[in-house]
Amino acid sequence: MSPVRIDDKNTTTIAPARVVREDALLIFGLGQRYRTNAGIPLQWDRFMPYLGTIRNQMGKETYGVICNPDDTGSYEYITGVRVSGFPEKPAEFSRLRIAPQTYAIFEHKDHVASVGTTWRAVWDHAIADAGYRALDGAAFERYGEQFDGRTGLGGFELWVPIASR
Repeated sequence: MSPVRIDDKNTTTIAPARVVREDALLIFGLGQRYRTNAGIPLQWDRFMPYLGTIRNQMGKETYGVICNPDDTGSYEYITGVRVSGFPEKPAEFSRLRIAPQTYAIFEHKDHVASVGTTWRAVWDHAIADAGYRALDGAAFERYGEQFDGRTGLGGFELWVPIASR
């Protein structure tokens, strides 16, 4: 992907979320701990050669999962795919089971480099403005076939676990 300057100071307007109840998800991929998101693009670069080779992969979507936060402010980010069962290889990959959950799904239509601005708007006001309450649990980016990893364009979704109404 071509380098793009990340400007985290911009604000963004978010379209209303749609709400979906999702079955359990098994996510298999590269996991790494972060305090900032600076290393995440390189993590995606390391993961991409595995696409199409992961046993038990379901669908063509890829996932960027934010999970396992700790008291120091760090979190685990997993670049992965959904699988029907965890394969044995690559052994160094992370395995994450996400329980059935209700999600508020927000669209990110801009370049992937500006996703931090959209996440910030989701956490700062979009969830509360829609009348939802976020739950502790894995939140994730879901990249469909329309997303072009070479250009960073095409859009994708941000999934946030919420309490059922």
